[in-house]
Amino acid sequence: MASNPPRRHHYVPEFYQRKWAGDDRQVERYERRNQTVVCRRVFPASAGFQEDLYRHPRTEMDEWNAQALEWAVFQRIDDAGAKALDALLTDGRALRDNTVRRDWAVFLRSMLVRTPFQMAGTLASLEQIWRDVDVSEQYAAIFKPGMPETATEFLEALNPSQAKESAFQLFAGAMADDQTTHHIMKLPWRIFDCSTADYQLLLSDHPVVLVPLETSDGHIAMPLSPTKFLVAAANDRTKAIADSIPPKRAVRIMNTFTVRRAQHCVIASDRAQDAFIRKHFGAEPVLPFLAPNKLTSINPAA
Repeated sequence: MASNPPRRHHYVPEFYQRKWAGDDRQVERYERRNQTVVCRRVFPASAGFQEDLYRHPRTEMDEWNAQALEWAVFQRIDDAGAKALDALLTDGRALRDNTVRRDWAVFLRSMLVRTPFQMAGTLASLEQIWRDVDVSEQYAAIFKPGMPETATEFLEALNPSQAKESAFQLFAGAMADDQTTHHIMKLPWRIFDCSTADYQLLLSDHPVVLVPLETSDGHIAMPLSPTKFLVAAANDRTKAIADSIPPKRAVRIMNTFTVRRAQHCVIASDRAQDAFIRKHFGAEPVLPFLAPNKLTSINPAA
């Protein structure tokens, strides 16, 4: 084990970016700074990361324990995802391999929630859920004169960061294999080759196109490399539409979603689509999947 825990936390993992790297092993990194989109050619280690993004919110804490979400959870997800991606791109049998499907489904799901933008909204919502849980009856049973009026005030008097820590633990626990992962695994998967298109597929911090899986047209699409993307869909109509789209149009559709939903960075092999990226960068951000405005449909006590 290294002497110090990892602090550079990649929300667009290096292994994923490397599929877009050129002969110089670098990628084009587009970012928005002061309302301006800037581009720089860098190694994947220098793109799609934020220091201490996944660090536990408690200040006074053993640093290895504080960084556990990165090295014990996301690094394992990414290591397994890297092997799955290589298999999907090189072995036609991989689509039928349950281990490959599971590992890529877990990675795919993680990409929906692990960016700074998504995390901030989700943690804020989880913190609000924690505050809204009704434990008044339990607190009344132990209440004594001089104690704070509410259980929330009591717990935060003991630990001022209790709400943030509880929200963080809920988020960390949600990264495990779950029902959503199994649902994705059960969908029919297909990989489309766009190598004949005029332009390459792009990558960003929000590369997953997700149409709610509970709907009739529910499906998932995601770039795997500059020339290949994955579609997972159960509906025959959706699959037929995907089959009918020419590679050039498929690339344009995928890139439009990928770039317009980006909040932090877009990754490209070269600057062939520079104007397109600058025009569409971050134009349609996807709200956090557990955004504050969605809490009205959640029963905190459930």
